[in-house]
Amino acid sequence: MRNGCFQKKQKNKRSVLSSLLAAVFAVVIFAGYFWSADLPVRAAEDYESRYSLIIEDDAQLLSEEEEQALAEVMRDVTRYGHVAFKSIDENYSSTENYIEDYYAAYFGSDSGTVFLIDMDNRNIWIHSNGAVYKVITKAYANTITDNVYRYASDADYYTCAYKAYEQMTTLLEGNKIAQPMKYLSNAFLALILAMLINYFIVRMVSRAVKPSEEQLKKATRNGFKLENVSIDFSHTTKVYDPPSSSSSGGGGGGGGGGGGGGGHSF
Repeated sequence: MRNGCFQKKQKNKRSVLSSLLAAVFAVVIFAGYFWSADLPVRAAEDYESRYSLIIEDDAQLLSEEEEQALAEVMRDVTRYGHVAFKSIDENYSSTENYIEDYYAAYFGSDSGTVFLIDMDNRNIWIHSNGAVYKVITKAYANTITDNVYRYASDADYYTCAYKAYEQMTTLLEGNKIAQPMKYLSNAFLALILAMLINYFIVRMVSRAVKPSEEQLKKATRNGFKLENVSIDFSHTTKVYDPPSSSSSGGGGGGGGGGGGGGGHSF
């Protein structure tokens, strides 16, 4: 009876220990994922202003005053590369393909960025290249458009574009921007990992003691018997297997001027 009580206490201690360990792992992982963020990278500035600034409002979304105010915040980006604002109300391709072709036509593979409002497909999109793309990556382009798409949904296109360029400049200067969706997804992943770790710790601590191999051998009687064994030859099959030929010269690369970006519908 005492032995049974002792074993029960030991099992309870192991259970409490496993819960404490799981809780510690959960807190550490949750904190790590929640506070993790890309280290800010500062783009190289060019004070000679050799980069161009373009505003093409084909969809007529901005007033003249709004275009002038937008140009002021866009001018900060020209310290790092070309910058353009483009709006369209008709598009026979995808938003991504359109902005890639637009960038290649105006800036080639130079450093720069374009913010596009596609009224036909109801998308906003950022495409960057060169030194700017090293900072405003695809992930950051998605984050910026996540942060500003609601303005476009409310038909406040000026504020949508202004906030987008403002956040681009913040990143190019080596500072951070808000990333609420990243924090939420990281927190969700941290909780899942914590639950998995908790599950495996509980299994490892509370699993029953298995008998040793020697104990199994002693408790098992082995026997093997073959009766009326026969082998029948049925048929043969010929298989032609020529040597594979490898292509020479390596694979082909993608077209276009490079770079990349991301966007959000509105």
